Amino acid sequence: QTTFPACKHEAKRLQLLCSETRFSWEEQQVHSNKMHFCFKLWLFCDTGDRSTQTVIFPTQTSTSYVEMTPKKDMTLRAFTLCLQVATELSGEREIILFAYGKRDDELNVWREQNRGISLYLGESSNGVTFKVPDPGALHTHLCLTWDSTTGASTLFMNGRRSLTKVYKKGHTIPAGGKVILGQDPDNIEKMEAGFDANQSLVGEIFDVNLWDFVLSDSDILDLYSGKKVQRGNIFDWETTNLRVSGNTLVLKHQV
Repeated sequence: QTTFPACKHEAKRLQLLCSETRFSWEEQQVHSNKMHFCFKLWLFCDTGDRSTQTVIFPTQTSTSYVEMTPKKDMTLRAFTLCLQVATELSGEREIILFAYGKRDDELNVWREQNRGISLYLGESSNGVTFKVPDPGALHTHLCLTWDSTTGASTLFMNGRRSLTKVYKKGHTIPAGGKVILGQDPDNIEKMEAGFDANQSLVGEIFDVNLWDFVLSDSDILDLYSGKKVQRGNIFDWETTNLRVSGNTLVLKHQV
């Protein structure tokens, strides 16, 4: 099965061939099927069926979550984490958006109760918070970048860049933990005991991608705009294996 980018590339090549070639009357008859194919392929690729999976947490629970399997070791000294989220929960409580941990919270992202998006590395009490509008019922595109060398950390919301803050300079995020969407596992080794429902995500999350380097501002803007960008080399939402638990739905939607 031809992927959309490959199909699109081939369609452009054939369209150029068809438009630039000058056929005689006899040649036009011979090549009419090929010319028709060029048009049909271009039309198909330009309006092709493109869909992605989305995870829905319909209710507040202590048991619903999704576990993601990384493509490679998660020892990180830099990263870019991007996701899309929608929730109708107002600011009356905090919401976990992304959780990676072992015995500690190694890389957690929260929507705070008092407004803002926070990043926590290696602990749950000393994070860096960006005072931005809360995500709402409309899909919000979020990206967080961090570089251990300088400690530089930046938030992008719908392609717009925040100020840069310095956080955890010299820190290394260790491998060997688990990544959870929808819940905050205070201790990965005791997940079976359940979670705190008052921290759970109620809403929708998708397009979760993670790179082990900092993407450029232009790449993040292109990603938000739906343009082609190198997929995450730790998590690529289109290929990542999801293990679903509890009252969780995984649906396909058109993009």
